[in-house]
Amino acid sequence: MIRVAIITFFGLHAFALKDHSSIPLKEYGMIMAHDAASGYLSTARPIKGEVYDWTQTQTFPNTLASDLLSCGARSFDWRPAMVDSVLKAHHGDVTIDHAFSDSLDEILDWAAENVDELVLMHIWDCTSDGSADCGAAVLEELASKNVAVLDDCGKLTNATVGEVKALASASEAAGLVLALFPSTDSGQGCSEANYDESIACWGTKSFSADVRRADESTGEVMACIEGHGVDLEALYKTLPREDRDAVQDCVDKYDPSGSSVSPHDVSALFTYSCWDSSSSKSTPLDQMTTYMDMVSQKGPGQGDAPLYQMQALWEESTASVVIGELHLSSLVNDEVQSKLNALTAYYIASGRFSNINYVEVNNVCDGGQNLLAALNDFNDKHPLAVEI
Repeated sequence: MIRVAIITFFGLHAFALKDHSSIPLKEYGMIMAHDAASGYLSTARPIKGEVYDWTQTQTFPNTLASDLLSCGARSFDWRPAMVDSVLKAHHGDVTIDHAFSDSLDEILDWAAENVDELVLMHIWDCTSDGSADCGAAVLEELASKNVAVLDDCGKLTNATVGEVKALASASEAAGLVLALFPSTDSGQGCSEANYDESIACWGTKSFSADVRRADESTGEVMACIEGHGVDLEALYKTLPREDRDAVQDCVDKYDPSGSSVSPHDVSALFTYSCWDSSSSKSTPLDQMTTYMDMVSQKGPGQGDAPLYQMQALWEESTASVVIGELHLSSLVNDEVQSKLNALTAYYIASGRFSNINYVEVNNVCDGGQNLLAALNDFNDKHPLAVEI
């Protein structure tokens, strides 16, 4: 049903139909690439693969930062790092071994071929190993490439898309690239993150008496499992063989038809998963949509930053990483398996959200063009959008 709706919608509206210049930037829908530079990482490396699984949020089909722009992103979450006097990037404690200068060249090359497209680089969390000053190096690199820099977030409070494009075009660089690198910033490069660690793909279930009463079959299965001395808060895949056999026996006895417990997904009794194939996916998806609805309902003016993010991505917690790794997954794979980008596009296309600014996602190159089309249609419906 959802897939058909998405195809129908995007067949009708592939590109923006109106001039968006008069729309306030804080009311303008754009795709933000979460931890954009992490696309340079490779999980194929033998030692660091498991670390990168939960660090890499993007994929670069051509190993270029501009791949994200081709896939639909128009805003970057960029986190520089000074390492041995070379400006690179990072995600948390993981250094991304690609020169910032080269990344800028890749982005500017794309902008020069797409001169009407506004590209915003939200630069924040600038770290250094002590070899040189990160902030000063960022400004030096931007100046050397003639990239316009905005260092005062206050200038964006009421700025329109057209006014921001004018700021970007003030530089000598081809295209419309603007670096948002404020000297003081309470957000993430002038944008409020709205980060919520609890919105994760994987987690452990909590079985209250109310839950058991609401689902009699599940309650009987749970009571049977506890009667065998099996810890319901354990991770199913870590249970010894005899405990897993006991769980299966309880399922076969009290829910043989699989009405409450899928015989192919017994682990869902203990943990939930966002994967589309999981019988427990409603738990994380309900958490995600509740969060999205809340961010949209609040609209502009969230926090001290002038812009704001709806983080349509699976966050990481210690528990989610442990469970996800046991299932041989990763941040990128979780997006693919959950079809989250496609779902987000569908929610936008169906008119679920009244307010949208940045839709921050993982794995932009999985469905990013559909998401871009949905946002273009959303922007077209803004009262300040003008017929071309």
